[in-house]
Amino acid sequence: MKLVEKKLNKNEQKLFVKLMANTKMLFPSDVAYRQVKVFSENSGKYILILIPSFLLASKNEVKKYLLKAGHRADMLKEYWDMAYEEVSKQTENVILLRYKPGHCGNVYLCVNDKVIGEVKGDRPVLHPSAKKHLPIEATQGTLKEWKINVAALALYSSRILLAICSAISGALLKILDMEGGGFHLWGTSSMGKSSSAYILASVAGDPNTIVTLWNNTDKGLEEIAVAHNDSTLILDESKLLDKDPAMTAKTITNRVYTLAGGKGKARSALYENNVAEWQLTVFSTGELSLAQHAEAGKIERLEGENVRMIDVPADAGHGMGIFESLPEGVSSSNELAHIVKDVTYRYYGSAKPAFLKRLVADIQDDREGLKVFLEKGIKYFLDQHKVNRNSGIDVRIAKRFALAYVSGCLAIKYKILPFERSDVMHGISKCYRDSLNMPCSPEPTLSMLLHPDVITILKSGAQMNLIKNGGLSHDLIKGVSVVLCKVKGKTVLAVDAKSINDTMKLNSRKFVLKKLTEQGILLSDNQKEYSTVQISYEGEVIDRRYCFVQSKLVDLLNN
Repeated sequence: MKLVEKKLNKNEQKLFVKLMANTKMLFPSDVAYRQVKVFSENSGKYILILIPSFLLASKNEVKKYLLKAGHRADMLKEYWDMAYEEVSKQTENVILLRYKPGHCGNVYLCVNDKVIGEVKGDRPVLHPSAKKHLPIEATQGTLKEWKINVAALALYSSRILLAICSAISGALLKILDMEGGGFHLWGTSSMGKSSSAYILASVAGDPNTIVTLWNNTDKGLEEIAVAHNDSTLILDESKLLDKDPAMTAKTITNRVYTLAGGKGKARSALYENNVAEWQLTVFSTGELSLAQHAEAGKIERLEGENVRMIDVPADAGHGMGIFESLPEGVSSSNELAHIVKDVTYRYYGSAKPAFLKRLVADIQDDREGLKVFLEKGIKYFLDQHKVNRNSGIDVRIAKRFALAYVSGCLAIKYKILPFERSDVMHGISKCYRDSLNMPCSPEPTLSMLLHPDVITILKSGAQMNLIKNGGLSHDLIKGVSVVLCKVKGKTVLAVDAKSINDTMKLNSRKFVLKKLTEQGILLSDNQKEYSTVQISYEGEVIDRRYCFVQSKLVDLLNN
C-alpha cells in the first residue's frame, strides 16, 4: 500500500525559527556561528541563539540544538526540513562576536547582549564562551525609587559614597586611558563594610548575584574579571582566601596585581587560545587591610600595588563604623545597616543602564569633549588637595580617588545620583584623607595571625594537669594533645607538635612562632628563634612540645 504523506497544517507551516546573521571571524581559530531567532516554549518568547556552523552538516544536530533552546517538539519531518533550510541559507547580515562585554567602538555591549547606542557597522554580540561568570544584571523597582530609598543613604557615609561612585567609574577607564584598580575597604565585621558592597551592587543588580568572593581559583577570577570588563567588580571578604596568613598574603598580592593589570597569566581555550584581557574598577572588602595581609605573610608590598588597590579604613571615626551620621528616626548604625540591606534587596539594577545610556550618547556626540570634562574634574580634585605633582606615587593615588569624584559628578549631571557635587567632594575627600593617614595600616596582632584551629586548641585549655595529678602513665600523657605542666619554672600549656604543624603551613608557622617566642609567650631552647621544648613528669622526660606560657596567653587570646 502506498503511504500518503500528511500535508502541513497552518500552524506547522509557520516557522518558529529565523536566520538573523552570520558571524565575523576575528581569529583564524575562531568557530563560525549562525545567529538564529527561535521561539522558546520555556520562556514563552523569541530568543536569539548562536548555532555553530559545523552543525549544518547534520539536519538532526540542528534539530537537537533548536530543541535544546526550547523549540516545540511536536513538529513533522517536513517542518524540520524547512527549519533546516532557514538556518542554513545564505545571508548578508553579519554580527561581530566579542569575548567580553563593555565598550565596543562607540557603543556599549551589556552582559545580556543588549547594545546601548546607535550601531554603525557590524552589531556586537557576546561569544558563547564569554557567557561564563557573567553577572546577572536584573532590575527591580524604578530609578526614582532607587534614588530615594538607596542612593540617598550615601549622604550618611563617606565609605558608601566612595562605593557608589566606584560602581560607575569602571565604564570611564577606557575613555580616560587609565589603568584598572580600586579600593579595599577593611575593618572588623562590626564596621558595616557589607553595607557599602550592597549599595554598590544595587547600581547594577541584585546584591545576591553581583557580589563575588575572593576565594575563586586564579583562572576563575580571570574569567570573572573579563565578565566585568569596563565595569566594576565587587570582591567580598578577603579573609576567606586561605586560613594560612602567608598563603593569603601571597595570593591576594598576586591577584591585586593581575586584576589591576588587566591581563591574564595564561592562554585559555575559552578565548581561542589568547590570554584574557580586561579593564575594570575593583572594590573589595575584608577584615584585614592589604598591607596587613602582606605583613602577616612577610611579603613586601610594592608601591605599584599600593596605587593599584588602595586601603581605606572602614571606620569613619565617629564611633558608628562606616557611618558619620544617622537619618532622622534611626537610632543606631546597626539599625541603619539593616535598612541598607533591606532597601538594596528591593530596589536595584536601574542606575547602571540609565548611566550607560547617557554616557554612550555623550561618547557618540562628542567623545573628546567628554574626556576633557572628566580630565578637568580630576585636575580640580588634585588641585583642591594640593597633590605633589612631582611624586608619581602621590599623583596615582590621588587620581584613583579623583576618578571616583568625577564619576559621581557625571552621574549627578546625568540625574542618576541625587546629590550635589559638593557632597561628592566631601565624601571622597574624607576617604582620601583617611587612607593617607593610615597608608601602611598597623601591624596585625598575633591573635589575627594565628590559625583559628590553633586558637581553639589554646582556648580549650589543658586536657590533663601534670602539676596536680600524680601516678599517671607516660603512655597516657603522650596520648593527650594538651597538658598543663611546669617547664623552666613557668606554668605552660604544652601542645603536641603535630597539632600545630599539621594546622599551620611552614612559612606562616615560622613567622608566627618566632613572634610568639620574641614576646615570651612561647618557650624555646637556647639560641633558637623558636622550638619545641622537653616536658618532664615525675623526673622523667615525656616528649617535646610547643610550650605556651599560661599567664601570657590570656592577653593574646582576649585580643
